[in-house]
Amino acid sequence: MKLISDTPVPLEFKSIFLNKLTGELRVSTSKNNKSMFFRNGKLIHSESDFFDERLGVILNLTGKVSDSQYDNISGLIHSVDDQVGTVLVQNDIISKDELRGAILYRIKRIAVSSFSIISGDIVFVEGASPENQRTGVKIPLEEIIYNGGRRIESVNYISRKYYFNSPEILPGNEKLYKLLSDDEMDLLEMVKDSGELSNPRLISRSGVQADIYWEGITILFLLGIVDFSHDKKDKPTEEDIINLVRLKSGLENGTSNIFSIFGFNEEDSISSIQRLYVSLAQKYDPERFGSDLSPELKKSAQFVLLKLGSVFREITELRKKKQVPDLEPVNLPEDIPENKDELATVPQRDFSDDFEYNEYFDKFERGKELYRAKKFDEALIILKEAVKSGNPGYENYLYLGLCQTNLPFFSDESERNLKKAIEIAPAKSEPVHALGKLYLVLKRKKSAKKCFERAVELEPSNIEAAQNLFRLKYPPKKKKKLFFREK
Repeated sequence: MKLISDTPVPLEFKSIFLNKLTGELRVSTSKNNKSMFFRNGKLIHSESDFFDERLGVILNLTGKVSDSQYDNISGLIHSVDDQVGTVLVQNDIISKDELRGAILYRIKRIAVSSFSIISGDIVFVEGASPENQRTGVKIPLEEIIYNGGRRIESVNYISRKYYFNSPEILPGNEKLYKLLSDDEMDLLEMVKDSGELSNPRLISRSGVQADIYWEGITILFLLGIVDFSHDKKDKPTEEDIINLVRLKSGLENGTSNIFSIFGFNEEDSISSIQRLYVSLAQKYDPERFGSDLSPELKKSAQFVLLKLGSVFREITELRKKKQVPDLEPVNLPEDIPENKDELATVPQRDFSDDFEYNEYFDKFERGKELYRAKKFDEALIILKEAVKSGNPGYENYLYLGLCQTNLPFFSDESERNLKKAIEIAPAKSEPVHALGKLYLVLKRKKSAKKCFERAVELEPSNIEAAQNLFRLKYPPKKKKKLFFREK
C-alpha cells in the first residue's frame, strides 16, 4: 500500500499500460473505494462505491432514465449493478443495448475519474481478477490515459517533479501518434528538434503559457511517447549568473525605469506581458541558483523574483486601466445589429414564486462553485439536485450543460440542457454561445456557426462569439500552429 501523494494514480496507469500488466488496482480515499481490473494492459472491469458512479445514477445523468423513473428505482441504487440492470431491463425502462452502453461508460468513467484523486492509498495486486471473469470488455488504456491525463492534478505533479529536466522522445510508439491532436503533434516535433533544451527553455520557445505546455507534455509522458532525462538539468550558464547580478544591482540602485529593467512595455498586450513574466520567472527561479551554487546567488534570485512579481502586477493594472482591446480585430458582417435596442424584447418567465428559494439557491451556488473549481463530476450532482428542488432558471441548465461539455461521453445530455437554457431565456447570449462551443467540439460547424450568429445578434459585445463566427466564415488557408519551432 502506497500513498497517492507519493505515487499518483496516472503513474500507476502508465506502468500497467507500458508493462502490459494483469491484476487489480485499488484506490482508497477516507470515505470511498475504487477497484479497476486489467488483463495484459487493458481495462476489463471497474467497481466503485462513489455515489455518482453507481449504475442507476449514471443512467439518470446520461438521460437513459428520467428523473421520475430514477425516483421510483431509488431503493435499488445501493444494490449491486447486476441487480439494478436486470430490474430496469425486465420492466422495459431501458433496453439491453442501453444497459450494455451504460456499463461500458461506467467502467471508463470510474477509471478516468480516478486520475483526479490526490489523497488516499493505492496498491496494485498483480494477477487479481474480478469475480465476473467474462466481462467481455477490453478497453485500450491509451484511451483512458489520454482523457484522464488532462486532469489538472496529474499535470501539477509532473510539472513539479520534472520542471528542470529535458524531455526526449522514446522510439517505438509511433502507433500512438494517431491519438494526438495537431497541437500535441506540433509539441512533439518541437521536442524532437530541441536537442537537450530543458522544459523552461522549451516553454519560452513555444510562445505559449506554461500550463498549456505542461498539459501537452504530460499526455506525451503518460503515454510513454516522451520521457524526462535526469542528467540534463537546466543549470544556469555563466551569462545567466552575470545577468542576475546586474539585474539585482540595477533594482537596488533604482538607476532607471523599473519596467524597462525587466523589458516590460505598457503598450504591450496583457497576453504578451504574461508571456514575458512567465519566461523571466522561469529564468530567475531561485531553484536554478540553489545548493549547487553560492547561497548568495539564490538570495539574489529570490529578491529579483519578488520584484518581478510586484512589477508584473503593477504594469498589468496599468494596462487594464487603459482598456486597450487585447483581441485580434474582427470584421463582423454588416447585418449584425450594433446595440441591443434593435432586438425584439422577449418576455421571460419569473420563477421566483414557484419554489422554495433558499433550498434551490444554496444548491445552485454550490454547484457553480464546484464548476469554477473544475470539479465537474461533483458540480453535476449538485446541479441535478438543484433542479429537483423546484423550477430552476436558465443558469442552472447552462451550468449543467457546461459541466457535461467538460466530461467525456456527456455531449448529448449537454446539448439538451443548453437547449433547455435557451428555451427558458431566449434573449440571453450565454447559453447560445456555450452551445456553439459544444458544436465546435463535436465538429458540427454549421450548427456552431448558427449559434455564434445568434449569440452575436443577442449581444454584439460578445467578442469571443464574434471571433469564433469570423473564423468559421473565413477559415485561414493554413492552420496557425500553437507551438513554434525556431529555425
